[in-house]
Amino acid sequence: MLAFGGCSLFKPKPIAPIPPTQQQLAFYAQEQTALRDEVSLPKEESPEHCNQLAAATPGVEELRSDRGLVESREWLLVTNGSATNWTFVKTIDGPSDGWAPKPNIDKLDFKPPLEPSLSGRPTIFLTYAPVVSNTLEDSQQAATVREVFGSAQGEFTWHGRNYSYTMTTDLPCFPRMQ
Repeated sequence: MLAFGGCSLFKPKPIAPIPPTQQQLAFYAQEQTALRDEVSLPKEESPEHCNQLAAATPGVEELRSDRGLVESREWLLVTNGSATNWTFVKTIDGPSDGWAPKPNIDKLDFKPPLEPSLSGRPTIFLTYAPVVSNTLEDSQQAATVREVFGSAQGEFTWHGRNYSYTMTTDLPCFPRMQ
């Protein structure tokens, strides 16, 4: 009688995992972006949130991808009398629609990367505030991002400072000025 106890000759060999395809990675990224959008966006606009947004507006950039090049335009809240509106910033020498190419956006080290969130959408809004609050204004802006736009979806670094960001498909509380 032969005993084979402990012999490794008859154990199945592990199969090496097959790396995912680009298509599978793209699908996964889109799925994760959709889940982040769904989970992080508050379900309703309360007057308290709108007042908070008007008092401590965080950074807001609208992003789009044009043939692989990321473009953006900055949005601000502007109050005229009793009316508050979102308006995009027009630069003196820039186009009238405010869009400007951002060829070095990859140097901001977005985690997770922005590209999957930009694919398949005409535009998306990125709201951001400093991760570490050095001033009362920083703290208020961070609270506004969290309470009005939802939980952070990632971080990036700009001029040596870390920022958390949230992406949303629309701007809340106030109409857009065209």
